[in-house]
Order: sequence, then structure tokens, then C-alpha cells
Amino acid sequence: MLILTVIIGLATAYVNGMHDGGTIVATTVTSRIMKPRSAILLAGLACLMGSVLLGSAVQTTMVNGIVNSGAILAGGGKQAALFAVSAFLGSMVWNLITWAGRLPSSASHSLIGSMIGCSMAVCGMDSVIWSSVMLRVVAAMILSPLTGFALGFLLLKLQNRILRRGTIVWTQRVRALDIVSTFLLALSYGSNEAQKVAGVIYLGALASGGGSPSDSLTLPYLPVSITSLCGLALAIGAMTGGFNMMRTVGRDIVKINTDRAFVSQLSSILVVEIANAAGLPISSTQVITGSVMGVGTEDRPRSMNWEILYKILAAWILTLPAAGLTGAVVIRLMILIPV
Repeated sequence: MLILTVIIGLATAYVNGMHDGGTIVATTVTSRIMKPRSAILLAGLACLMGSVLLGSAVQTTMVNGIVNSGAILAGGGKQAALFAVSAFLGSMVWNLITWAGRLPSSASHSLIGSMIGCSMAVCGMDSVIWSSVMLRVVAAMILSPLTGFALGFLLLKLQNRILRRGTIVWTQRVRALDIVSTFLLALSYGSNEAQKVAGVIYLGALASGGGSPSDSLTLPYLPVSITSLCGLALAIGAMTGGFNMMRTVGRDIVKINTDRAFVSQLSSILVVEIANAAGLPISSTQVITGSVMGVGTEDRPRSMNWEILYKILAAWILTLPAAGLTGAVVIRLMILIPV
């Protein structure tokens, strides 16, 4: 079951990259700073590097801050392995639905929602750490895009004031800074996303090794090779399927120029890095979308495409419960399969 858990986990990471990869480079591409293929390749490389170089606080949250991993392990190795596989499958189903509809929903929250649904289906509602979910997931889900919005709005005003007499030379410098910020944002994204998938694989590894409930707190983390594989799957997903979300985030919400592209990237980096340090499994997609909205409303609120924004907000609200329901259905079906 461990091999199956790793394979399904890597498939989930691939779908996550395919789903979210385009949002990382959307503003850079639509503002014509980089060509789509070059931007996607840069983001893919940075995703892989981020999964290896940055911290593991988010992985800790995924193991011990969403569901009671002790309760999952108490049901035996088969139950724990089924939990991990079903959580991945439930997440992928919702991600593929929203990817096909070009809606930048949260691949991160679909995995968390699927974990909650699977846990409730086999261990009951008490197996979910609701206080942590409300603080680290729901509150962060609300605050992170709002913070991205506020930073995007304020930083664009600051940039406009600083560069109000800037020449074409400054435009070229801002374009160069945007490429750097794209790389750094993808680096942060790769770390945050790879750790989420690795955390669920970790529970499957515990089950395969005959882990006990207390082991979820004491065993060492997964080898770097597993987290690196998650980052590689993310990178491949971004490079092969990331084009689908570019238009939605980079053009359909509001028209993005060079100045707005850089500020939206910078705002997103600040929020995602703070979340990485705090161990908050936030959605990079939501943060980036919030930042784009912030720079879009800085001088012309009416230029925003409010119709597409309503659809995006609806997808954000639906993701946790929809993925939870999908995960619950998947694990109940998996239990019926003889192993």
C-alpha cells in the first residue's frame, strides 16, 4: 500500500501543479514580460527547488493539525493507507472539475477538504481537529487573499508614487524584477504545495511501517527524496497543464500591465512566505487572485470583471465542502474493495 500511496500522492501533486501552475505566471505572461513557455519552464524549475530548499512547517500541520492522525492509525494500517489514498483521489476529482472549467479554485483546500471528509467517514466528526481547521485553514483562507488584495492595492500606490517621474529605464528594471519575483513566487509555491502532499504520504508511510497513534508525533519526517518527488510532480504538472488558468487570472479578472504584474507578484510572495513560516496550508491561487484584484481596483474598480470574480468566489466557498463530500464517498467505496 505504501507504493500505491506514493504513486497516488505524486499524481495528486501533478494535478495540483497542472491546476495552479498557470496562476503563478499568469500576470507575467499576459503583461508580455515573458513568453508562456519560458515562464512555465521557469516556474517549474522554481517549484522543484522550493520543495527541497524551504522549511517543513506546513508538513507538520498536515500531519497533526487537520485530522487526529492518532485516530486514523488506531484503525490499523489498512485504514490509514486507505485514508491517504482516498484523500488524494477525492482531491483530484474536484481539482479536475475546476481545472476543466478554468476556475482558479484552491488545490490546497481540496486536499484538506478531502482529508476532513475521509476522516469523518471512517472515524467520526471528533476525529477532525476543528479548532485548528478553523484557525489554520478557514481563517487563513479568508485572510490570505484579503491580505494579498490589501498589499497589492497599497504597493501599487506606493510604486506609482515612487516612479511617477520614472523613464523607460525604470520600466525595463521593473520587467526584470518581475521575472525575479515570478521565480521567487514559484519557489514559495513549490514548498507550500509539496509539503501538503508529502504530509499525507507520511501518514501512509506510518501505516505501512506498522505505526502506532503516538508515532504520528515522534517519527522523523519523510526523506527529502519523497518531498523532492512531490516537487518534481508539481513542476511537471505546471509545465504541461499550467496554460489553462493563465487567461482567467491574468486577463479575465482585469487587464494586467508590467507595473501591476510586478506588484501582484511581490504581494503574493510576502503572503505565501509568511504562511510557509507559520505552517499555514494556504492557497497560493487564492493569494495570487487576491493580489490581482488589489492591483486591479487601485485606480479603476470598474475595470474589474465582476462576473468572473463571482464565479471564482463561489468555487472558493464550495471547495472545502465539495472536496470533503468527494473524499467521504471515495473512502466508503474503497473500503468495499477487497485488498
